[in-house]
Amino acid sequence: MKQIAIIIVIFLHLNLFGQELSEEAGVFEVQLIRHYHEYGDILGMRKGKTNRKSRPYQKLYFNSKGTLLKAISFGKHHDADLRLIDNINVYNYKEEKLIESIKYVSDYEGNLYPYYKSIYTYNEKEQLVDESTFYYKTDSLFFKTTYEYDLNSNNVKTIFNPTYYQREFDSLNRIIVLRKVYKNELRWAFNYMYADNIRTGIFQTYYNDGKDYSIKETKKYNSKGLLVETEEVHLSKDGLDKKTKYFYDKNGMILSVEKYNSCSFEKTYRLVWSYKIRTKSNTKINYEIAERINKHINID
Repeated sequence: MKQIAIIIVIFLHLNLFGQELSEEAGVFEVQLIRHYHEYGDILGMRKGKTNRKSRPYQKLYFNSKGTLLKAISFGKHHDADLRLIDNINVYNYKEEKLIESIKYVSDYEGNLYPYYKSIYTYNEKEQLVDESTFYYKTDSLFFKTTYEYDLNSNNVKTIFNPTYYQREFDSLNRIIVLRKVYKNELRWAFNYMYADNIRTGIFQTYYNDGKDYSIKETKKYNSKGLLVETEEVHLSKDGLDKKTKYFYDKNGMILSVEKYNSCSFEKTYRLVWSYKIRTKSNTKINYEIAERINKHINID
């Protein structure tokens, strides 16, 4: 009951911290539910799955246009009980552009308080060029990210010193190279190729520590352009290969995700994590709204 009371109080008084929620907030509620699948002996017999009560580890609230207004995460680092609130993110917009977000965190006594505030800045082309996060209490800078674009509005560089990500695109504005650079030294790179509805990427590290390795990543899309499967296979040495499958409804709204692992020498995938996306709404979600909501469903 204490947790419920805290949620009600923080929602009723969020405007005191610079965010006034409209009556429309929460037209769509999306719950992310996660299960871990356990296995027994060496024969790999499945024992069962966790979270049998299907409690969500995250709740997302959207307005009628599919704009994210609030996100609540459950389960803390040292206490995975999904009845405990970990943090709440609240988003503020101006003319459909995200201009501010505030992150409220909870302590282990169940108290919520604002911890971070992020400010988003755009250029004359309405492209995001600066994302600065401050400690809420002191207003001192915690983290800063800047973005650069080419003439086709592709994000070619993302900078958070001393690291930056660099991207190259082809004539169809498809990414073909992604590099991570740290202190002006290349750390790793992805090189991408395209064929039909499949994107293949070769990942290679460049740490020069004798432990460099490469991975082949394959992403498959359906006829509507929705991602339906990803696979990561180790090329240079044995490792944990991964496969992820995505399932959608007829309007393109993501319904569930399945994550599989396989050691390179096993050649057989086992279901390790499964996710269910549960939506609560009295309004129909069309394809456009589903596309906007899906962008915020991050399966970790």
